[in-house]
Amino acid sequence: LEEVVLRRALGALVLIAIVTGVALATPVPMLALTDGVTSRAVWLDDGDRYVYAYVSSVYEAPVDERHLRSNDRLRITSVRSTDLRAVEYFRWDGEIRRVGDGYEQDAPRNQTRRLEIRVTPRYRQRLVGTRWTVDLAESFGDGIVLVTAERLPILSALLRGWRP
Repeated sequence: LEEVVLRRALGALVLIAIVTGVALATPVPMLALTDGVTSRAVWLDDGDRYVYAYVSSVYEAPVDERHLRSNDRLRITSVRSTDLRAVEYFRWDGEIRRVGDGYEQDAPRNQTRRLEIRVTPRYRQRLVGTRWTVDLAESFGDGIVLVTAERLPILSALLRGWRP
């Protein structure tokens, strides 16, 4: 009887180890950020949106760039600011609309594999998703941060600071 219990316990442990290994190796959709020293990862499904929010260095006005993950690429879909000049700065074709206390404009079709953001703490740069916010200066300091849409194994995402 003892031997049967021991075999079942060992079998259960092996099964748990296999399931855990597979779970940790399973790729999941993430937005990965790195400055080459520090790395962060946040969950971002295909089709999910997030905002790159900052203060314009030219007009000292708040700007919200609305971004979308699509087919493992990133797209800016529109921009919003309370200062018309900060929207005009993008020089996109198309109408700038007055919406509430601000101005908005849709972006032309675009996509990229990565964004390169020059972080300067005084411009209060952050990425804001549905369930997360990354303050870029707080996370990376002053410098260049690369942002990419990736599919990372859960273990790798955990090592990059993702918290479920």
